[in-house]
Amino acid sequence: MSAIILNTLRWTARLAALALACMYGLMVIGEFTSPHSGPPTHLVEWAGIALLTLTSVGALLAWKWELAGALISLTSLIVFMILVRIRADVVVLVAATPAILFLADWVARHPIRMHRH
Repeated sequence: MSAIILNTLRWTARLAALALACMYGLMVIGEFTSPHSGPPTHLVEWAGIALLTLTSVGALLAWKWELAGALISLTSLIVFMILVRIRADVVVLVAATPAILFLADWVARHPIRMHRH
């Protein structure tokens, strides 16, 4: 792949991660400063907040460590989906986008080499 395409992919992933973290941060701040439904009361709610926080943090970690950060982000998002039983596909897709882009960037920069014997 050309350097321009690789750099565009990397910076798109980084900007998507930053946008995700900012949007999530604003939602958390807004919910804790002016709650619409009261503070979280159940363990599942607190676990959901922790998992979504980890999803955002993983996306930001992928700026430095693409593969590890992307896997942390996607794994925590999958656990969140299982735990909360979310059905909002668009929300999950938006949250997964930075990690998917970072995975694509990592795969593009680390091609599989086949060794012949």
